[in-house]
Amino acid sequence: MTIVEVKTRRSEADSISEPVAHQPLQITICPPELYLLRRVMRGEVADATFIIQAYIAEGLQRRGHSLNFVGSYYSEGPVYSGELERLEPARLTWTGSKLFEFVRKVTWQIQRLFGIPYLNMFANLRLLDACLQLLPGTNLVYERSTTYRFGLGMACKRLGLPYVLYVEADDILEHDIMKKPITGLLRLQATLAFRYNLNAADRVICVSEPLKAHLVKKWQVPAEKIVVFPNVADVERFKPDQEAREAVRISMGVGNAPLVLFVGNFYEWHDVAALLRAFALVLKKHSDARLVLVGDGAKREAMAHLTRELGLERSVIFTGMVAHTEVPHFMAAADIAVVPYPVLEQDVWLSPLKLFEYMATGNAILASNVGQLSEWITDEQNGLLIPPGDVSALAAGIERLIGDPALRTRLGQHARAEAVQKHSWDRYLSNLEQVYYSVLKKRTH
Repeated sequence: MTIVEVKTRRSEADSISEPVAHQPLQITICPPELYLLRRVMRGEVADATFIIQAYIAEGLQRRGHSLNFVGSYYSEGPVYSGELERLEPARLTWTGSKLFEFVRKVTWQIQRLFGIPYLNMFANLRLLDACLQLLPGTNLVYERSTTYRFGLGMACKRLGLPYVLYVEADDILEHDIMKKPITGLLRLQATLAFRYNLNAADRVICVSEPLKAHLVKKWQVPAEKIVVFPNVADVERFKPDQEAREAVRISMGVGNAPLVLFVGNFYEWHDVAALLRAFALVLKKHSDARLVLVGDGAKREAMAHLTRELGLERSVIFTGMVAHTEVPHFMAAADIAVVPYPVLEQDVWLSPLKLFEYMATGNAILASNVGQLSEWITDEQNGLLIPPGDVSALAAGIERLIGDPALRTRLGQHARAEAVQKHSWDRYLSNLEQVYYSVLKKRTH
C-alpha cells in the first residue's frame, strides 16, 4: 500500500524473542467487513487486504487457536458475530431498542437536510454495545484498522482486554495520495477514530519500517509499542509449476512466447502506464512477447485506453480480478514479473504481497527501487532493481531478461530460496503468536 522512502533497519519480525510454550487462545478478530473476508476464505475474488487477513485467520486456526469473528457484514450494516460460516446477529442491549433506531433515523434525516455527512457514530455505538456483550471470556482481540471505526477499541478499553491493532496504511494519507481526500467532519472523525485505536492498542502491527516511522512521527505512537511484520507468501501454493505454466499459456494462446506479468490493483502508486510504454519499446525487438495484467482498480479504464493508444491490443491481456487461488497459475506461467512504481511526490509506504508471491514462485523479478524493496530484492542476486518511473530502464530490464534465460533462472531460484527461508506464512504466524503471548504476559504482570 503506501510508503515512506527512508533507510530502514532489519524487520522486527526477525527479532521477536524465542517462542514460549504453545498455548491455545480464544481470539476475537474484527476485519473491515465480514462478507469480504468470508468470500476470500471460500476462494472467491477479493483484494489483498482480505487475502492477508484470511491467511492470518486460517493460520491461527491451524495452530489450535479458537476464533470468533465480530463486525459489520457489510460496511456500516448490523453487527454479526460467531464462526465465519455461522454468523448470527450480535446480541444488543440499548442500541437494539426502538428508541435508539428512531433517534438514529431522525439524526440521519437532519444531517441530510443540512448537508452533514454520515459520521458512523451510531454504527460505532452498536459495535461497542455488541462487543461489551461478546468479548468477556476472550483472551485477546485483533482488529484490522478501518477508517472511522472505534467501537471495538472502546469496548476493549472498557473491559480491560488485550487489544492488538493491525495497520496496513494511514488511510487518511492514502486517500490524499489517491486524490480522493477525506475532508471536513469526516476527516475529523477518521482522525479521532484512528488516534483512539492507536492509543487503546497494547501493540500495533504494521507492514514496514517506514510506516512505523510515520506512526511515530505523525501519530505519536511510542516506538516500542509497534512491531513490523512485512507481508509474506504461501510458499506451498506459490511455487514453480510446469503443469500450470503450460495450461495457462495454452488457455491464453501465448505458446512459448516471452510472458511478462503484473499482478496488482490499478492505483496511483502502481505505474502500469510506464509498464505499457516500456512494453511498446520491448515489442520492437521481441514482437512475440506478451504482457499479462492481473487485477482491477480505479485506473483500469485509463490503462485500457493507453493500451489502444499505443497499439498494443494484440500483445496485452487484461484478466480483470481473479480469485487468489488462481494467481499462482498466472505466476507459474510468467517468465518475468514486474513491480513498477512511479516517482511519488509524497512519501508513502509499502509491503506488496505480490512481490513475495513472485519470489516464492521463482519468477525473475524486475522492480522499481522504492521504499523497502531494496531490503527484499538485492540487485543482480534475486531480482533486478531499476529507478522508479523510468520507462527506458524498465524496457531495458525486460529486454535483458527476455534475452538471458540463464539469468532468469538464477534470479528466480535465489528469490524462491529466500522466500522459503524468510518470507513464509509459517514464520509470520509464529512471530504473530509471540506478539499475542507477550501482550498477555505483560497484562498479567
